[in-house]
Amino acid sequence: MTNGMWVYRIGESVESRVEAWGCMVCRGVARFCKLNTCPYYRYLLEDAGFRRISGSGVVAGPTPPTILVGERGYPRVLVGPAVGVAESLDVGLLEKPSSWLDLTLERLLAMRLSLLYGRVRRAVGDARKAVKLVEIVQESAASSKPVDVEMSLSGGLSYRPGFGVRAMPYGPSAKIGDVKLVGDVKVPKKVESLIGDMDLRAGESLAILHRSGLDEYYLARVFSAGLLGRRWERRLVPTEWSITAVDDILSRKLYEGVREMGLISDFRVHSFQALENAAHIILTPTPWMYELLEGWLKHPAKAPYSDYEFLRPRRTYADNTGGAYYAVRLSLLRYLYSRGEQAGAIVFFEVLPGWIPLGVWRFREICRKALERPGARFQTLKEALENIAPRLRIPIERYLETSRLISFLRGQPKLTDIV
Repeated sequence: MTNGMWVYRIGESVESRVEAWGCMVCRGVARFCKLNTCPYYRYLLEDAGFRRISGSGVVAGPTPPTILVGERGYPRVLVGPAVGVAESLDVGLLEKPSSWLDLTLERLLAMRLSLLYGRVRRAVGDARKAVKLVEIVQESAASSKPVDVEMSLSGGLSYRPGFGVRAMPYGPSAKIGDVKLVGDVKVPKKVESLIGDMDLRAGESLAILHRSGLDEYYLARVFSAGLLGRRWERRLVPTEWSITAVDDILSRKLYEGVREMGLISDFRVHSFQALENAAHIILTPTPWMYELLEGWLKHPAKAPYSDYEFLRPRRTYADNTGGAYYAVRLSLLRYLYSRGEQAGAIVFFEVLPGWIPLGVWRFREICRKALERPGARFQTLKEALENIAPRLRIPIERYLETSRLISFLRGQPKLTDIV
């Protein structure tokens, strides 16, 4: 597969792993779960306005903008926009994960589950052809501001859950026969220029747009819509693949700058907790190395999941921690790049009992928030670990048994000798 996407497609083991939710209705099995019968979340649909939507006719509303590209059936996939149907909806907040950590889980879900996903099956190669519906989806994806959309439904609503390990939640879905944009589309000039450049690789285009100030959420959307890259490479990319691809591409670009920077001189600890996840980060006075340790409170006796890289970005998919690995790495390298520093990083990420899958944005934003907060400084790794240990719900010994980088660092008499 082109555009380097093979690594995000074949490395699916962690994303397909089902954690027991303890639900007495679906028993945590996705194919048995429906939002309108879920005892936990069905009430959130009552105020969203779905009852007034019939199985046919036209649904109009703003798209944040949001598009969704499925992966089932690849290379013929389900694609379409997600439209807000609730009467009172802060559309500007729907695609701003950087602001979601301040929301309660109930409000976040109520907001995201109010999105109706219109879907139609198309070939991924239609991204580079004059296919009307795909062109409209691409146009809405490129908009930097919400745009009004009309969707002609061709069937009833499906209430399969819109939860995913990598992608953000959304509400019911419906097959559509047509889509129209009825509002103005505002595309940044730099984006317009790169959409028109059919000779530049997608990775280079993403790096240019990231440096211009566009965030990874917007970039994942335009990448998923097949708007970047060389002409023959452009195709629709499933939403979940595009999220991890963009995180990986951008962090590799940042790494190229970070590896030329000077090392920090001490161990630093940063922490933050939100939405049933807690992150504890140790920055180490070493050249770049990185490990994500993921511990689940539902299974405290089980060894934490772990993936790591040493001196340079890994070349194989992080099978144990999946998309979370790349989301956290992007926040780490962006932080170091912004400060003109180089360091290693060991991240303890604990998943608390109330966890539900909201997407890897949560890993990215919690780590970003942790690094923004004042941290504690220590002269030794031992002191840093002693600082973190009391705040971990799972005994630190479980992490130490799993970690490869902690074991390596403990055996290094002089860390600055690493080359």
